[in-house]
Amino acid sequence: MEALNQPLQVELGPLRERMGIGDLLRYERLAGIPLHRRFFVALTGVLLLAIAMLVALVWLDGTGILARVPLLGVFPVGYAVLAAVGFVWYAVDLTRRARLALFAWVNDWAYADALEGTRRPGSAFARTLRSRERGVVASDDERLPFELGRNFSIGTRDSGATVQRPFAFVELPLPVKVPHIVLKNRRRSIIPTFGLGRGGARMELEGEFAKHFLLLVPEGYQQDALYIFTPDLMARVIDLGAGAEIELVEDRLYVYLPGGTRFDRPATMEATLRLAEEFQRRFAARTELYRDDQAGDLAARAGVAIGLRGQRLAGSGISLMAVAATAGVLLLSAGVTAFSLFGGDLLRAWGAG
Repeated sequence: MEALNQPLQVELGPLRERMGIGDLLRYERLAGIPLHRRFFVALTGVLLLAIAMLVALVWLDGTGILARVPLLGVFPVGYAVLAAVGFVWYAVDLTRRARLALFAWVNDWAYADALEGTRRPGSAFARTLRSRERGVVASDDERLPFELGRNFSIGTRDSGATVQRPFAFVELPLPVKVPHIVLKNRRRSIIPTFGLGRGGARMELEGEFAKHFLLLVPEGYQQDALYIFTPDLMARVIDLGAGAEIELVEDRLYVYLPGGTRFDRPATMEATLRLAEEFQRRFAARTELYRDDQAGDLAARAGVAIGLRGQRLAGSGISLMAVAATAGVLLLSAGVTAFSLFGGDLLRAWGAG
């Protein structure tokens, strides 16, 4: 009990460490990264592709095709450049994850380079058929139990499919199950919420909070939401999480952050842990005595803590920005392909005209 009253001491030093090739190879081995995803395998693949593209360029030049259609030369050069840029980004991301792993191990926390099929109850996870979480740090310290990481997914729901943008997350436990509540950020959309809460209540709260968040809650649970989100709690949410989106579902609290959140940076990790520590304490205090009066005696005797209507917001959120971006990429790809096939003829026709 005395240990629980002591402040949590976190060693941020490992996040400032410089990583060499030896450190990356050691990390790949300790993290159990499959052989086909390792640093030297990726480097070998890029070099082989560059050689293949060079051979293709020489062959096109030798056949005379390149002289007649110079635009074809863009493809082997472009592929080689894209492969090189992709490898640099891969190496940078690997370095960041290695630094994050060292940070977790030094603080006696668990770490996973990649997790698949975790099936967390949060709506951002539940809508995906297949997802991968990268750089997951987990603490079972009673003073601050949490998990954090980044999620990458292609989500499907029924017969429709949507591309879901990557996002970072922090998962915190709650002492009891609560109604499904989502705080949608008015200024920055992080998770798909379009259509989420269809038929539910959209609560416009007062003051500064209303400028930052829209509260989505199942119909009939507005007073329950107000019981949890007291004015002092809402003020701290704005202070610490104004750039985030928040979800309460079952006995979990999720803080969603932009996909580019750099947990490997000391300042970012320190701010995230401060947010997690205060949110875990404050939300636990507001929910530990919560009981759903709408569940009914029969449900209570069966061990159901939340009434059926309050368990999930209706609808399946779709990210309009992700759909628009996907359509844009497809149109751009079609345009490049069409120009590579017919652009030479069009340019010659215009020149002759």
